[in-house]
This record gives sequence, structure tokens and C-alpha cells, in this order.
Amino acid sequence: MEEKMKQQMSVMTDAVQPYCEEPVIAAMTCSHSGSMGRTLISKLFLGGFGAAWKTSGLPNPVFIAVGEQNIYAFRYKPRGFKFKIKEEAARWPRKDITVESETGGKMVTFTISTTMGEKYPLEIPVFMGGRELAEFFINSLKS
Repeated sequence: MEEKMKQQMSVMTDAVQPYCEEPVIAAMTCSHSGSMGRTLISKLFLGGFGAAWKTSGLPNPVFIAVGEQNIYAFRYKPRGFKFKIKEEAARWPRKDITVESETGGKMVTFTISTTMGEKYPLEIPVFMGGRELAEFFINSLKS
């Protein structure tokens, strides 16, 4: 990963590290799958109605952190180019999840599935760059 991408990942991992019980390998802000497009359409044509699209019980957007033993999901608020982590919304042991992903177009989409049958379809926009960063994050989730 090039230096600029390492710095961007560091901003996210540093923001969430105090809230995790183990070293954070990677972190990323994600949205529910399909919600970015729905929000744009909603704002353009429906005056904002329908912008709160959710595909699971996770907050939207959600901050996902990857530790060696666990995957964490947090509520957060963006603060300029920084993040204010609110509270933990979910935690899954890595041994209890699988991740399927698809990269292409303007979004990287992925689904976190648990052994309990829960599915969390999420997406990361890459239309303004950041594909390498998103792919590093996804690979960290999968390994």
C-alpha cells in the first residue's frame, strides 16, 4: 500500500483504537448496501424522504474495525476529516464470520455473515479514489 493510503488508514485505525480491546489492523466507514444510491435519488427527487435506508440492525453509516480476534461495529459522527466514535453497535469473533465481496464500478460491496445466520450487506464508495484502501480493508476482514 502506498504511503498516502497508509496515512488514510492510520487516521481511521487511530480513531477507533481506544474503543477496541486489541490492536486494530484496519478500519473503514461503511454504509448499508444500496443506501448511497438511494440517498442520492431521495435527495434529488423525493426531497430527502427515504434517505435512511437500512439493510440490517447496524447503524447507517457504520464504522467497522478489524482486530486479530474480533470485528467491531461502531456508531460514529464525522468531524471534518476525523471521526467521533459514539458506542459499540456490534462485535463478532472473527472465527464466527465469513466475508463475501465484490469490487467493481463505483462501490466495493461486501457482506459479513455470522454463524448465527445474520447477514450485514455493506458498501464503500470508491468513485473518488480509495479503491486500494477499500481492498486492503476487505482483505483484512477476510484473513
